[in-house]
Amino acid sequence: MSKLDKSLSYLSYIASFLLILFIVLTQIFGRFPSQVQYGTALMLGIVAIAGQYKSNSRQSSSTTIASMLNFLLVIGAVGSWAYFTHQYDVIANFREGLPNTLDLWCYAIGTIVVIRAAHRAEGWLLTIVLLASMAYLAFGHLLPGIFYHRPFSVERILEVSYSYRGIFGVALASVVDIVIIFVVLGTALRLTGVGELFNDLALILTRGRRSGPAQTAIIASAFFGSINGSAPANVAATGVLTIPMMKRSGFSARFAGGVEASASCVGQIMPPVMGVGAFIMSDVTGIPYVTIMIAAILPAVFYIFSLMLIVALEAGRMKIEPLSDDSSSAWTRVMKLRSGLLVLSFGTLLTLLLTGFPATFSGLVATGVLLGAASIFSETRLSRKDWLAMFSDSGRDSLSVLLSCAAIGIVIAAISSTGFGVKLNQEITALGEGYLLLALLLAAACSIVLGMGLPTAASYLMVIFVAGPALMELGVDKLTANMFVFYYAVLSAITPPVALAVFAAAAIAKTNPMGLAITAVRIAAVGFILPLLWVYHPPLLVKPGSDVVALIWYLPIVLIAIIVFSASQIGYLFRPLRLLERLVLFAGGALLIVPLSSLSFIVAGGLILLILFIFKGKAQHG
Repeated sequence: MSKLDKSLSYLSYIASFLLILFIVLTQIFGRFPSQVQYGTALMLGIVAIAGQYKSNSRQSSSTTIASMLNFLLVIGAVGSWAYFTHQYDVIANFREGLPNTLDLWCYAIGTIVVIRAAHRAEGWLLTIVLLASMAYLAFGHLLPGIFYHRPFSVERILEVSYSYRGIFGVALASVVDIVIIFVVLGTALRLTGVGELFNDLALILTRGRRSGPAQTAIIASAFFGSINGSAPANVAATGVLTIPMMKRSGFSARFAGGVEASASCVGQIMPPVMGVGAFIMSDVTGIPYVTIMIAAILPAVFYIFSLMLIVALEAGRMKIEPLSDDSSSAWTRVMKLRSGLLVLSFGTLLTLLLTGFPATFSGLVATGVLLGAASIFSETRLSRKDWLAMFSDSGRDSLSVLLSCAAIGIVIAAISSTGFGVKLNQEITALGEGYLLLALLLAAACSIVLGMGLPTAASYLMVIFVAGPALMELGVDKLTANMFVFYYAVLSAITPPVALAVFAAAAIAKTNPMGLAITAVRIAAVGFILPLLWVYHPPLLVKPGSDVVALIWYLPIVLIAIIVFSASQIGYLFRPLRLLERLVLFAGGALLIVPLSSLSFIVAGGLILLILFIFKGKAQHG
């Protein structure tokens, strides 16, 4: 590393530390006005990402240029923040819509540094989306059809991008106001050792089962991912243990990596925290957090059940035996301490949330309770180095979602300012007037495609402003529409070609990422059907006023459908299945979950009974 790189690296550490310190102190002692609060957090995030050194084998001249660009990124971030913070009151009161030359320079430099910082955080895919959005603002008036919009001047483009309608909008606000505090909570759980308890508990719960290692991956990911907020980070945290264990038990590398990648999506949809998705959804929609949490329970249970069933059937098909060296994981003093801290911190969090306290305050208090209780015992007490690491690591872990959501503000501004979002909503609504399923599939495709390569929070926020209103105009209620978009945004982490969780799992499993991605999608197939299920059968998404009788009626039907879908996919149910048997089971499961009618039930029941009759005949002859 050159001296400049070393200086930027130190600066990155300081900025990461200050970012968390700033968020925590302003939550305790009072926030600044929104533009100052969000602008300061964004500036510290850009400085932190600019100093993150990435070693490479490029020539020294190229490395020097990259270092100089990073230095200019820091200067641009600090300069635009300083000017905008100093001038904000004047701009808001007198110059909004009439920016002067210095304002425009600030907007231009600020927008460029945000795009560059997002590129360093998330790579080319997000950068291309951002540049396409800026190009659409500039040249959309030359395009035909629904893409046409009235001309925008350069001044207007810059002002829209670098404002509360763009970079400083709802996406960045959700991260600064909510997400970062829960990143701190996740880091505190890891440093106190409580995070390791998730793996320990998963091992104990699945010990002695032939699919135990794969079940461990699912359970550990459900626990850990709920507070982690990132499927790739979840893979990195739990996959280093579970993927080698699955391979050692007899699962293929592709299947082991696919299970871990698919399971790492579980935590994003798992109450109470849902990878902070529940809090962001509540902030965007105004729906109470408790309502979202309760509604998310059954879909999460269905998805987890489908994954656990898939791995159990695969273990049966391959005749895998339990690991002979499967450790018993005795309930040690350390595990007891960690479990006590977990119950105390999560109990505090849930108590505060359920009694109506804001999510940020609840997360902050839960973190304080955890750290305070951990300091009592030598096994969980943080050292001075750990305290420093908690702030710096939390800052670094926040950068991806902070910078990507700030940049997503540009996309949201382009969609809303040009009217493209309204036009797309009208197209989806028109399509759905005759074919609701086609409209739902289009919205799901938007969520998956636009969500590729982005953190869940960023992909959800980008898509909900496009597809959400259209679904609601088609009669889908607000909570159902938001949960629909959110689920597919979560699943975009495993859909090729840009599947971040898959690439993380492939590196650990040492196998081809694209083959692993296909396997992961197959394993999580039921998860892609679930959002359609609760749109057509609303009682499955439990809300105030839900029909309890209908829910009780639907539950066994859905569970049977999941079983037959999983069996048809793996090709095993008590014994290996032939192709015709798999097709019949698949058709029976599909008929169970289509909009219900007496005829579909009769046909589905007949098909499933036919397979069971065949099983009985095989057993008698066997």
